[in-house]
Amino acid sequence: MRDNARFVSLPNVEIVRTMLETWDTVGIEHATDTLDPDVELVDLQAVMGMQDRGRGPAELDRMAKQWTEIFDDWGLEVSNLVSLGRDFVMAEVCFEGVGRDSGAPVSNRQFEVYRLVDGKIVEIRVGFRDRDEALEWTGRRRAALSQESRTAAQD
Repeated sequence: MRDNARFVSLPNVEIVRTMLETWDTVGIEHATDTLDPDVELVDLQAVMGMQDRGRGPAELDRMAKQWTEIFDDWGLEVSNLVSLGRDFVMAEVCFEGVGRDSGAPVSNRQFEVYRLVDGKIVEIRVGFRDRDEALEWTGRRRAALSQESRTAAQD
């Protein structure tokens, strides 16, 4: 069963890879085919005055633009993208840019977790400072989803 779960989730890795590559090259608004209409994003490192959560592709587009507009030049590099089994994928991402107002170079490495259902990204958590923090959240989220599923089955 464990091998099957790993095999089933490999397409999910490619879906996340496609979304991140599309965002980096032409903009997140061109990656909507990878997103569920009710996708939720939570940014754990949002700075004061910036939106830290959103729902739906249009809201994600606004959040991405809000973030990228503070840079004259920016890009992202995915250094690691792995299946966490079943519906979860974790990415290690480095964002680099030059501050629009300051001209200072900025670099931020973070871990991101994506949950997919039926080939669509339904949940995104970005801004984990390290792998362990991302894995811990994934375990808690998986347990909560399992509990929700058991409760729904009893109703």
